[in-house]
Order: sequence, then structure tokens, then C-alpha cells
Amino acid sequence: MASPSPSRVSLDGFRSPADKKRYRLVTLPNGLEVLLVQSDAGPTTSSSHDDVNARDSLSSTDDTDFDSAEEEEEDADKTKDHAPPLAAACLAVNVGSLADPQGLPGLAHYLEHMVFLGSAKHPAEDAFEVFLSAHGGSSNGATECESTRFVFDVDAAHLEPALDMFASLFVAPLLRREAMERELKAVESEFQRVRHNNPVRLQQVMCETSVHGHPYSRCFTWGNAASLKHIPERDGVDVREQMVEFFNRHYVAPAMKLCVYGCESLDVLKQYVTQSFRDIPRSRVDYEAPAIEKLGVPYGDGAGQRPSIVRVVPVGEKRSLRLYWMLPAMLDKYRQKPWCYVGHLLGHEGPDSIASILKRRNWATDVIAGTSDRDAYEFGSFGTVFEVRVSLTEDGLTCWEQVAQVVFDVLHIFSAKAKRGDLPAWVFDELHSSSEMEFRFQEDTKAPVSLCRQLSELMLPRHNVQRTCEGDLLRYDLIQGEFDSSSVRALLAGLTVDNVRVVLLASSLRDSLKPEELQTERWLGAKYTVNPIPDDVLDAWSKISVGSAELSPLPTPNPFMPRDFSVLLCEPASKNDADTPPDLILSTSQTQLWYKRDRTFLVPKTSVSFLVMLPASTAATHMLAELHVELVRHRLQHTLEQAMAANFDVELDVRDEAVEVVVTGFSETLPALVRVVMQEILRPSKASEVATELTLAKEELEREYLNATLSPRAKAYELRLQMLESRAVTTDDKLEQLQSKEGREKELAADLSRFAATVLGRSEGVPAIRCLAIGNISREAAVKLVLEVEGATTGDSTSQFDFEPDAELEPEPPLLAPRYHTIALPPTSNGLLVRRESERVGERNSVVEVYFQIGKVGPEDQAYAILLRALLAQPLFHELRTRQQLGYTVTCSVRDTHGVLGLSVSVQSASHAAGAVAKKLDVFLHEDFPHEYLLSEKRLPPKRFAAHLQTLQRVYARPDSTLVEQSERYWEEIVSGRLEFDLDVRIAKALETCTRQGLVERYQYWLQGSTSCCNDCPTNPHTYRKALHKANKGHHGPRKLRVHVVGKCSPFKPLEQLVPPDKTPVIITGDLHDFKRELQCHCHVDNATCC
Repeated sequence: MASPSPSRVSLDGFRSPADKKRYRLVTLPNGLEVLLVQSDAGPTTSSSHDDVNARDSLSSTDDTDFDSAEEEEEDADKTKDHAPPLAAACLAVNVGSLADPQGLPGLAHYLEHMVFLGSAKHPAEDAFEVFLSAHGGSSNGATECESTRFVFDVDAAHLEPALDMFASLFVAPLLRREAMERELKAVESEFQRVRHNNPVRLQQVMCETSVHGHPYSRCFTWGNAASLKHIPERDGVDVREQMVEFFNRHYVAPAMKLCVYGCESLDVLKQYVTQSFRDIPRSRVDYEAPAIEKLGVPYGDGAGQRPSIVRVVPVGEKRSLRLYWMLPAMLDKYRQKPWCYVGHLLGHEGPDSIASILKRRNWATDVIAGTSDRDAYEFGSFGTVFEVRVSLTEDGLTCWEQVAQVVFDVLHIFSAKAKRGDLPAWVFDELHSSSEMEFRFQEDTKAPVSLCRQLSELMLPRHNVQRTCEGDLLRYDLIQGEFDSSSVRALLAGLTVDNVRVVLLASSLRDSLKPEELQTERWLGAKYTVNPIPDDVLDAWSKISVGSAELSPLPTPNPFMPRDFSVLLCEPASKNDADTPPDLILSTSQTQLWYKRDRTFLVPKTSVSFLVMLPASTAATHMLAELHVELVRHRLQHTLEQAMAANFDVELDVRDEAVEVVVTGFSETLPALVRVVMQEILRPSKASEVATELTLAKEELEREYLNATLSPRAKAYELRLQMLESRAVTTDDKLEQLQSKEGREKELAADLSRFAATVLGRSEGVPAIRCLAIGNISREAAVKLVLEVEGATTGDSTSQFDFEPDAELEPEPPLLAPRYHTIALPPTSNGLLVRRESERVGERNSVVEVYFQIGKVGPEDQAYAILLRALLAQPLFHELRTRQQLGYTVTCSVRDTHGVLGLSVSVQSASHAAGAVAKKLDVFLHEDFPHEYLLSEKRLPPKRFAAHLQTLQRVYARPDSTLVEQSERYWEEIVSGRLEFDLDVRIAKALETCTRQGLVERYQYWLQGSTSCCNDCPTNPHTYRKALHKANKGHHGPRKLRVHVVGKCSPFKPLEQLVPPDKTPVIITGDLHDFKRELQCHCHVDNATCC
């Protein structure tokens, strides 16, 4: 008898007008609900499914970073991040760490890792990842409080076999006992990576101080070796037995939701899913969904707790006051989102707002209010955490009770309005309009895997979306309906003094709290105290303070909300219009403007970018530039908040030797916003105007500097750039300049005023302002806007009136000589080694990075470097993380440092000494990978090599999918000075000619050098300099740089003690600036003009 056919519901009627994808909900006979998403890219032609021998690799189950890019990546050192035409899927399971068995915290997360390690159908542990890697994809997992997600993406032509392999992991995973010990090391490494993460540490304190017996109080999502091995062994618990039981109970079809994104038709996608997932059983044992909502809230008045003050010692320099209220669950309020309304009332920056009052009193630098319905610890079946977070100044820290009084004063005002029925509907209407604009004109910027992740999570029963309206799966972020003041009134009624939990997070608590008072959080070791808030303080907070009743803390109407969404009339886009580069339409001695009108995406949006040059690269100039930008952010905080609410994206940053401003949003009000921002950027301030704001900005910047290199990865990143950049300015250099002005604020204010008046935008030798205008803006409007900005720089206020729309513009040739130069690393037998200790006390993580400098190359060598990275990533991960368990984070990247290409490989380890990791990394790069993989047709068969090439070709030949993506690509070319707007197309063509032999030759040259080279290279840096020119002229060893950041509490075995003398690198122990002084720049190597 044939099985019943899956039920089906189309969601196409609920899409955004800009969304061309198709959606269908189906339910398989086993009860698995599936959302199918058909891309608008059209069907793909699948290549042979058996061209990959799925034998040796592992799933990359990284809970925090889906791709391999480093979170510290900045503009000075770019990595190519191209999204291929991917298909994707996410399976969400309706169970998370709140369901961990008593005594086994972290088991749900441990299981998430183990599921990926082979199935009965595909028993090799790394079968799935080998297949994905060969076809441009990757996999990941994430464990939340109430759900667990498994995701993958893959080249669109290979979705069907990927789905089959993916499904087999949930039909019959092997969960091998012999793999558990090894994978536990990955869990432990992941735990060590977040041990010093302040949000994670604070969250664990919040859990530990919840009512005893509630699952929230024992929640430890991460798990570690202690919770999953040592303690269970002591108590005689068989962890694998518990894991299998947990899987059998919860990993059943009715508890799962699947979202699949592909280019095939919905009918074909349904066939794929039915064939692959129909064998997941409806039940394995008696299944009962977790009932967290029946247990009540975990802390606060509703849990029988009285108001308390929790003082937490943070990692690094932090000062903040946080007021938390645990409210009933609001999962069913997603249409109105009352938390957005109340968050806006309490967090806006307008007159008489909490933020403006606290800033006037020099008590705070920032205020954030609301809740995140994406945060599993804040928004779930157990309740809703509403928070007001205040970033404190030193003065604010000493009078935190008065800071809280301001918050409660404003709450009293709004609560009174709510009781009178006097809450303004226009605030809701504005929030509704903002979300409506975002929904109506949404751009397809979300990666397929992110879309699948979001949709599958929303399908879970606790979100209540499908029971309300299935179409709301596509409209979840949209604020819908008319204003319902009752839901806002109910939320405000819970924000009381009796229900508050206050958290004070401050570095100074390390010294002010008595050791005997401190408690230590069980898992991450955060130090904290918990005390009842005194009755007199609660009484004061319960009444509005004198004078505050006259406040009017409502937000003001948003001037940047657009009303006109028309698109400029233009000729239809030709087939090649997307490849047409922007034109240089204005070039003066001061300004250059590139322009392109959008004829492809046809949305009422524009992006305008400015680069305002600095005349010199000194620590003092950089510090002043960053302080100036910080000061501008403070002045424009209300403006920037309103811009964000109107769906604008505004970026203000200091980049290399320039201040960068990028404004993207709706065309009607964009010019007004640009004028406000650029006038503030270029306006010299009188020293007397900036006193209070300067104090706040200086404190903020100093904290930023002090925290910048706390993580070993961030410090390794800075050290590498410090070695590579000819004029590198370090964080320590800037901090020294800033701290030298301590107690000399008037002098600093005068310096800032001079900086804006005489330095910013007044560079010599190149135009001081570079601009790009792209999108729904006319040529005349773009030129007028840029001339207005130029007028602010030159002091010529008439510039804005001098432009004649019909005048022919004859731009001068571009003057884009690169201003930053990259050091040419010398060829050596064993590389240079920069080794420094980590910043953080108690740091167990060490980072080992090895960087091979390739040089200034054309598209052909760039294509080979990209191909090498693609082939290297999976075996690197499998060997170093999965098999050898050297560390949780193992990455490789192609880096572009001011036009000089390099290959970087990085390992972060909490379990191995940096020297030991470096030695094993050398073995892999110089022996294992070239001989056992690159040259092995068994490990890398010709079909798999061809599959990698084909995937990369599609990646680089793919046109931009959004206006923002196109703008970013063009802007990078302008900022760098290359102006190679067709670079991706040229790389795609170069990939067509890449061969295995060509890659092998380059690998030997770039990473290994000739076998006889550099045998006599010295290892002493003093004698090394004397041999430098000889090395450059006569040797061809790799240009190799090692960076080791050694954790203060990690094992210490230096590399030179683990290798023979002839394998010892050149160790740079002194000042890097002194060492670099003898080295050449790449511009000299290439016979170009240097700085």
C-alpha cells in the first residue's frame, strides 16, 4: 500500500513584493514539517553525484562562526568573502540545553557535535564534510536553551546527495564511543574560547542566581570536560548511554522542523526531501515535548525573589549598570512586538530621554533598552527578559543608585500614561512603517543558510507562528496590525521596583569587593556578589523624584522617514549593465567622485561613500582621528538612532589614513542625512563646546583601546599587521598618545579643534576626499551633494551653488597613488617568529598563525591562491582539529594587505603549547598536505579537483545580488586605489585555466621554497640583518612570518626547543619597528615609488 502523500500549503501570497522566491510547507507521512524554498536563480545542472569519495573529513560544528573568517578582520587586511550560488538546509530540533539531564549540563551540545560524526549509511566520520568541502559548502550546529539546529550549505548543483547524507545523520547516527573522547576535546576547546567572554560569563551568573530547581538555574549550554566526563565518571554515569537515550527521546520527526533552499522546482525539492527524510522515525521511545512553560519564570518577583543587586567583576575594562525584569513569556505577541514599543520609549536619544538626562549629568555614554527575541536566554517559553543597559562613566559608577532613579522616573511617567490610556499611537505607527519599508524593499542579502536557520527555528511549536498564521513565517519581523495599548500596558506593569534585578558590572570591583564576600560562578569562574537592595533605596525608586514629573520623555518624530519610494526613470538595463563600472564624473584638486546609476536592482535606495584623507600616519593623528569620530558619534547619537529606525545604515570609522563615512538607505531623505553627518565630521569645534562630550568620548575610546587586544586572536592579528605594514600604528601607540593628555583636557580639546580645521580632509599629493555614489540618484544630485561636502572642507560655502546641471564635466585623471605600503618579508629557511604573551590574566588560549607572503600578483596567481585555500581548508580542519585536537578554532584565509597577497593559517589552542602547535602545523603544511593530499590522486581525485574549480568559477562569475554588495565591491577598488572593477570576472576567467601542476608549482614556491635555498640563513636577528640583502638576491625560500601569542596560563614550550637548530626560525624579540627598518617595501621590490 502506498504511503500517503505529503500535505502542502503555499506561502507565496505572504511574501514581500521584492521577494521572488517561492515557498511551500509540506508535512511528510512521518510527521516531519518541511518548508521548501525555491530560489529565483533558476534550476541548476547537477554534475555526477559519485565524483567525491566521501571518506576523510568532519563536519565543522562551530556554534558561533559559520564561516572561517576571523571576527577581528579589518579593512587593512582583507579576505575575499564571496558567497557561491549555494543551496542550504537547516534541521531544527525542539530540544535544547534546558532539557539536559540532571548532572549532565552540556549534553545537548555534546550530542550536537557527535551527530555529525558518521551514520549507518555513510559510516566515515568525515563523509559529509568531505562532500560539502568538495562542492563549496560547509556545515555547522548550534545548541540553544530550547532548540538545537543543524545546518549546511553546498553548491546548488549538489543539493540532492547532500540532503541524503544530511538526513542519514538523523535516521541512524553512529555516536561511536571511541569518537566521544576526541570530540569532547572540541567541546572543551570551544568552552575555553568563551571563558573570558563577558556576555557568556554574565549569563552564567544570571542562571546560577535563579531559583534552585528551575532548569534555567542549572543551564550550562556549552558543557566542558568537567561536566561531561570528570563529574559523570565520579558519579558512575555512562555519558554515551545518556546521550543515546536523549537522542532517542527527542530526535524524532514530530519534534523536528526542516527548511530546504534550492534552485530546483518545489516539486523536485519535495521529492528530494521525501526520499531522504521519510525514514526518520515518528518515535523511538515515548516522546513528550519539553514543557518549560509550565515551570514558571526562573527569577524575579514571579519566582519569589526579592529585588537584588548583583555585582560582577568583568574581564577587561567595563562599566555598566543593567536593570533586568523577568516577565511572562511573550512568544505569542510577535505581531505587535510590544517590547519594541517600550524599548523605543526607554532607549531613544531625544530630549528628556533617559540617555539625554544621564549624558547631561556626565553619568552615562549610552543607553540600550528592550529584549532580543533572537536570544534564547532572554526570550523563551520560560519568560521574557526585558533590560535597560546603561554604559557608565566613572562618575556614573559612583552614583549608580541615582542612575537607576532616572530610569524609574521615566518608567513612572510612562506607566502613568499607560494607566490613563495616553500612550501615543504615532510611535507604534512609526515603528510599523519602518518595519513595513524593510519588508517591502528587502534585499536578498541573507545567505541561504541564514534564511533556513531563521525559518526552521520559527517553525518550532513554542513560537506559535504557524498556529497563528502560517504566512507569518515570512512576516515574523514585520510589526502588524493596529496599535494595541493593552499589550504595552501589560509589559510596563511588569517593569516595577519589586520585580527588578540590578547588575553592576565594573572593573573597579576587583579592588573594592572583599575576597570573603565573593562567590565564584561554577563553570566560567566569574567573581560576583548578590545582596538584597536596601529598603530605603527601593522606597526612593518607587516614587518619582522631585522635578522629574515635568519631564516629557517621549521620542520626537523621525525626520528621515521617507514617503517617496519612486525609482528614477532610466533606460532598461542591458545584459551587461551589472558589469558596467562606475564613472569618474568629478575630479578636482580636492575631490574625486565615482558615480553609477542603478539600472539592475531598481530599488528606491542609494549608497554614498566618502573617504576623507589624513595627511600623515602618526599615532597622534590616528588617535585624534578616532577621538574625533567618537565625538561625532556622541553628538549625532540621536540622529544616528533616527537614521537606523528609518532603515539607514551609517558607518563612521577611521580606516588606514582616512576617515570613512558610508550612508546607505532610501533616496528621498538620504541627502539630508548625508549633509548632517558630513557637516559634523568636517566641522571644527570650538574647544569650549566639547568639554562634557569630550570627557565621555575620551573614556569610551580609552576603554576601546584597553580592550582591543585582550583576545589572543586580536593580538595576533595586530602583530601580523604591525610586521607587514610599513607605517603601522599600534593600539598601544594610540593609547599612549591618549593617556598623555590625562589632566590636560583643554589642550586635547584645542588639538581636536585644530585637527578638524587644519588636518582632516587637507591631504597633500592626492585628492582629500574620494566619493562613490551609486543607486537611485541622478548624476546632478550626486555632484551637487559632493560639492557641498567639498565646500565644507575648503571653507567655500558657495560650492553648493556653483554646479550647473547641464554643464559638461571633464574630470582630471585619477590621482590614487597608494599611501600604505606593505613590507616585503625576506626569504628564509624557517621564517620569522614574533612571539608575545597574551594580555589577559588567566588566559589559557594561545594563538599560532603562520603567514606566507605571495606578493603583488595578477588575477592568475590570485586564482591559484583562492584555489589553494579551498583545497586546504577541509584537510587542515580534519587533521588539526578533528584528529589531533590541537584546538577548536582552525582557519585558513587568503589575505590582501594593501595589494599584497598572502596565505594565512591560524590555530587557537587551550590544550597545547604554542610551540607544539607550530611544529605540528609545519608538519602538516610542509609534509602531510603536499604529499598525502595535493599530490595524491586517491585523496584528491581529478574529479574532486575539477569540482572545486567549477564551484569557484561560479562563485567569482556570479553577479552582485544586491545594490549594497555592488557598492561595497566598487568601494574597495576605490579605497585601495586599484580601480580594478572587473577583478572578480578576471579571476573567474583565470580559474578556467588553473591546473593541478600549476598549483603544485606555486605551492612549492610560495610555502616551501626551493629545496636547497636558505640553508645558511642565520637564526640570530642581529646577524640576520647583515645577510638580508644576500637573502633577497640569492635565495628563494618562502617569505614566511610566524606569530605566536602565548596565553599567560597556557603550557609554554617554545618552538626552538622542539626543533633542531637548522629548523629554528629567526626570532624577533625587540621592537618590531626597529627590525622592519632594514626591510624593503613591496613597492621597492617592484621598482615603484614608495613613501
